[in-house]
Amino acid sequence: MVRMRSADRRRQLLEVAADLFARLGYRGTTTAELAKSAGITEPILYRHFDNKLDLFVTLVDEVGREVIAGWQDALEGVKDPLKRLEIMLANNPATHEKGRGVYRVIFQAMTEVEGDADIARTLRKHLTRLHQFIKDELAELQRSGAVRKDESANDLAWLLINVAVGYGMTSPMGIGGSVGVGGRKSGMERLITDLVTA
Repeated sequence: MVRMRSADRRRQLLEVAADLFARLGYRGTTTAELAKSAGITEPILYRHFDNKLDLFVTLVDEVGREVIAGWQDALEGVKDPLKRLEIMLANNPATHEKGRGVYRVIFQAMTEVEGDADIARTLRKHLTRLHQFIKDELAELQRSGAVRKDESANDLAWLLINVAVGYGMTSPMGIGGSVGVGGRKSGMERLITDLVTA
């Protein structure tokens, strides 16, 4: 067993959890498997997380923060409203290289929501946080005249989230839309842009 600094061990456990949750599901993953895959004992796992749910909640919370931080970084200094919209669409966390793996965990967990209030609450919080960020951005784009005003920013943000989830679930199978190549927009990005622009 390799001794690691606490922050490094915590990060390792989150990465191991992301892999196991994506492959086995939340319910199908045990703390014994998590510890074994990380090369530690269960008591060491419990030094970092109270239980499997705490690990899952932390993973989803960190993903949410990273997604929003990634959008903020990509949008930094971009003034052109249509370019801002393009960046938002191109950085769909469910299909973007950085978030794709962890979003498999979220999609898997969505299938386990029924009958599990803790998972439902965690996913709802995550989606609500993303929705708030997208809604605020769309409201600004509406004020600039770039995004249609006949629908609320609230509803448009939910539309984008629902499309992103569906696209994120089908894109690994190579169906559900084309992927942009060489800086060109994908067919899906063009269609969504047409739906939401003024």
